[in-house]
Amino acid sequence: MLTQKQVRRQHRGLDRIFYAGQEIFEIPMLRGGAGSYPDAPSRRMALDDDGTVMGRRNQGGTGSLLEATGAQKADMQREDGTATYWQIAGGSAGSWYLFMIFPELREFDGIYCGFVTSILTEVHSSGDTTNTFDGTWTQRIADIDNPANTLISYRTDITSVAVSNVRGIRVRTNDTGSEQRFEQAHIYGEISAGETPDRLLWFDQATALEFAKPQDYGDVPRGSAEDKVTYLKNNSAALTANTVQVTAEDLFGGSGGWFTFDEGTGFSSTLSLASSIANGANSPNITVRRITPDAGALGLHAARAYVNVGSWT
Repeated sequence: MLTQKQVRRQHRGLDRIFYAGQEIFEIPMLRGGAGSYPDAPSRRMALDDDGTVMGRRNQGGTGSLLEATGAQKADMQREDGTATYWQIAGGSAGSWYLFMIFPELREFDGIYCGFVTSILTEVHSSGDTTNTFDGTWTQRIADIDNPANTLISYRTDITSVAVSNVRGIRVRTNDTGSEQRFEQAHIYGEISAGETPDRLLWFDQATALEFAKPQDYGDVPRGSAEDKVTYLKNNSAALTANTVQVTAEDLFGGSGGWFTFDEGTGFSSTLSLASSIANGANSPNITVRRITPDAGALGLHAARAYVNVGSWT
């Protein structure tokens, strides 16, 4: 059984504040597809790299609790439609939970789950659980339709909610057979006000506002390029962020390699900021450049940019 201390210990050990500094760049490339997909309700949580504990257990709490490995968590965040199914039921029929425990309270804005052979998929949240067995749980969604598990459905089949100060989420499946398996688990939301204040935030230089949703590039042609100017703000009231790096990685389609970053010294795939960011201060402007290759495959593409902080002092 996971204790609250175990959850917090995993969080404290992270130098990468991916959940706090991350921004997901969505790049639709379907011809005529711009504007055809609904906005995401907010930023998507980086469950594979933000201190979240994921796992499965049966509904009655009498069976084994199995924590997902790092590879399994990362697989469930992919968007290429080829993720390996995780058999959540452990080989037995009945009701099982896929659970997520966050390292701090969060706002729960939406969910997409890709699964197979489930006849009922409820979603519950708790503001005080420490191990998925305890705490008060409230049903938020009575049933999620079984999505098509296609690139388009990752946007069109998001179910929006509006729940504040959530510590944990669990998704209940129920089937008469044993093949209860998950492919994707995408959670949308933000860190709740006052939680984990020592972190970096992404801002849009044009509006001086923090990014609140994935940055859609629209229907971009192959061989095209575009710059967006951003900066990082140190949200801490007391600590300086040192040895800050910015880079990008794929969610699918190899599009992580389409992005480079520059603070005035030249573009690179990994940008090491020249100076630390003092508490309450902003970084220099960071230009994010997208170059879509001439041979880029048509379809939906997505990458995510994230921040590594070497130390806080």
